[in-house]
Amino acid sequence: MFLILPLCAAYSVFLLCFWPCGIMHLSTAWEVSMLCGFSALFFLLTLFALTGRPLPEPFFDGRFFLTLHRWLAWLFVGLVALHAGVVMWVDPQTLYDLWPSGAPGMQFGAAAALLAVVTPCLALQRVRRGLYATAAMFRRSHAMLAMAVLGASVFHVVATRVHVALWWQVWLCVGIAMVACMLPVGERWLLARVPTRRDGRRRRLHTAYLARGLVGVMLCVAASETVVFVLWRH
Repeated sequence: MFLILPLCAAYSVFLLCFWPCGIMHLSTAWEVSMLCGFSALFFLLTLFALTGRPLPEPFFDGRFFLTLHRWLAWLFVGLVALHAGVVMWVDPQTLYDLWPSGAPGMQFGAAAALLAVVTPCLALQRVRRGLYATAAMFRRSHAMLAMAVLGASVFHVVATRVHVALWWQVWLCVGIAMVACMLPVGERWLLARVPTRRDGRRRRLHTAYLARGLVGVMLCVAASETVVFVLWRH
């Protein structure tokens, strides 16, 4: 509950800011693909806030936060796949934008989708152990890839101007992305000053299953909230 309520509130504000009233494009399927894309961007931003490090609240062990980060990452990848798949199904001519002469915004979107698939695959345990000599090398590489995904995604959203067209929306989107990139550094500074024990008790152990349930609840809530939002807007 501590995590669900703030995320639902943030998702509501996200939709209100980046989904102007009364805008409809090609079809309902097209709008579904756009909503999948915006939802993917939202969950990508949450990955910069929930990096896998144990937070002060909830007072759970590290496995909970690592599992939460991992499942949120796969949820993000699934939404990206839905976004790209539905767009190509509704408008196959979009594939022409991927050629060198195509629109830069679409090319950056394709690059972001490719990196979105590669980044979590490189974080798999077997791949990570075989590819990186130390954990520090993995963390630096993972952070750089994540920022590349976010940067390409934001450029894709801003350059295509499907829904983010007003000047304040563009700067808000860029500003949120810049703040998200700095969140892990601030989180590391904060957690270094948080005691590992609270009132003499340790963190609750064996909570990975709660993280999987939390991601499922977040998916259901986000889907329901999106449907209600679209019905209210249109």
